Amino acid sequence: MLAVAALWTQFPGPRFAMAFTLATGMGRDTLQQRIDGLEDAAIRRAPMSADDKRFLSDFYRTLARGGRLVILAGQTGRMMDHYLDGSGGDYRLDPPIFIHNAKVRAQMALLLQRAGAAPCAHDSRLSSDTFYMPDRSQIDSVFGLYYGRLHLSQRRTRDGACLRHWRAEVPWVWPSYPSLRQKYGDPHAESFPLPNLQSVFLGRQHALYVDNGLGEYLVQIGLARSFMAYAEWDETASSAGDR
Repeated sequence: MLAVAALWTQFPGPRFAMAFTLATGMGRDTLQQRIDGLEDAAIRRAPMSADDKRFLSDFYRTLARGGRLVILAGQTGRMMDHYLDGSGGDYRLDPPIFIHNAKVRAQMALLLQRAGAAPCAHDSRLSSDTFYMPDRSQIDSVFGLYYGRLHLSQRRTRDGACLRHWRAEVPWVWPSYPSLRQKYGDPHAESFPLPNLQSVFLGRQHALYVDNGLGEYLVQIGLARSFMAYAEWDETASSAGDR
């Protein structure tokens, strides 16, 4: 009872039922049918009623709030809220979502190799190719990151140390249903599970599945706006290892 009461305080009104289902898996089939129907309507570019828009707003706000309450997905929840707020302004992330990510660390190593011929050249700047950033080594990145780039700027400080400035950028632009159809031949190709207690113990078939394309459709119906997410951090020769 205490757990239910705590859930109610965080998710009042219609969001409570959504949060309860997302957390436990109870009522999953009903929620999945509602989501599936909205996905099909979005693919057909069918008009969304006021009730449909209200449901989608509540659903994604519930996901955002849930992410913020779970430490491992805190930055994802904040990015979802920023997406739904609709300002479109750049959003600064805390660096650990990148620094503790194996894919990003590998790209950092590649950029340092490229910089090896002229280490810490004044005002030098290198950039990676666009790469897929989510990695299980950093759980928040699995839910919050997508394709992005990494930039390295290097310079010598007055005391001769090598200062390396890193900037990671991830456009929070969800793939549209037309782009998914063109890329995979199936608009539902990027449909991902949202785990719950039942799926943890009984298998992934009990998770709730939601298309990435539905997240992009929020922009089309005026419920969200894409933005640039980024983080910046510095490393000196003593912490990064000079060349």
